[in-house]
Amino acid sequence: MEKLIDLHTHSNYSDGEYSPQDLINLAIKNNIGTIALTDHDTIDGIKTVDKEKYPEIRIINGIELTAKVDKGRMHILGYNIDLNNRILKQKMAILKDNSLNSVLSIYEQIKKDYGIYFHYDDLKELINANHNLGRPDLAKLCIKYGYAKTVSEAFDKYLIAAYNKIRTSKKGLSYEEVIDLIKVSGGIPVLAHPKSLELSDDEFRSCLVKLMATGLQGIEVYHSSHSLEEMLYFKQIAQEYNLLISGGSDYHGPNVKPDIELGTGKNKNLCLKKLSILDKIP
Repeated sequence: MEKLIDLHTHSNYSDGEYSPQDLINLAIKNNIGTIALTDHDTIDGIKTVDKEKYPEIRIINGIELTAKVDKGRMHILGYNIDLNNRILKQKMAILKDNSLNSVLSIYEQIKKDYGIYFHYDDLKELINANHNLGRPDLAKLCIKYGYAKTVSEAFDKYLIAAYNKIRTSKKGLSYEEVIDLIKVSGGIPVLAHPKSLELSDDEFRSCLVKLMATGLQGIEVYHSSHSLEEMLYFKQIAQEYNLLISGGSDYHGPNVKPDIELGTGKNKNLCLKKLSILDKIP
């Protein structure tokens, strides 16, 4: 049986549930032949992986970086990055501090708007966590304290609105800085789940031209959140602009994103077996 490809996954070093090793073992079990670990704003997870221990699967160094935008979400994936690059390592330390400050700002906002309080011990544990913090960490505490039943409910009820209020003051990287960081560390910059930009066709094309002028090389055409029509649209755009095609499930684990399976996405909407970006990765 031909093996699957999944170039968008998260471990517990960002906001996923499984360790990198458990994630890789699950990928092998799920008939995945090529996987990229793309944790948010950190390379700590992929650095723990000894690729020689997994001869049956191709493991690609990756990262998913957040670029600051006024509306929607812009994430840029970096593939085949050099984990020992000095500039990349320096920037990762800064981003770790930024992620902590951002989460604490969101907590202050939900405390103010909704009267949500967490015990000091839980906040201390959050601050001392060995992974990059994100809104799912707050969502889990919302569940623990009974403010929500699921991660998605916590986002819908509190965290999206709170983030939108603090996003203008939030420290972050511009898309130029993100793409430059990926390029300087020897990687291939790819626009993740372009649907999340929330742009019209004209706006998206205009945005894409700017990103390409900075060095963007590909689009994540195939993603769990994309409908078939959207995948066809993004594939057409990629071909039109001569961009590499990538794809992945954006797997986080059964509790954070219960409707998304590793390798196959949402309701088996992926099952990828060929992607042009892989031709550019040795």
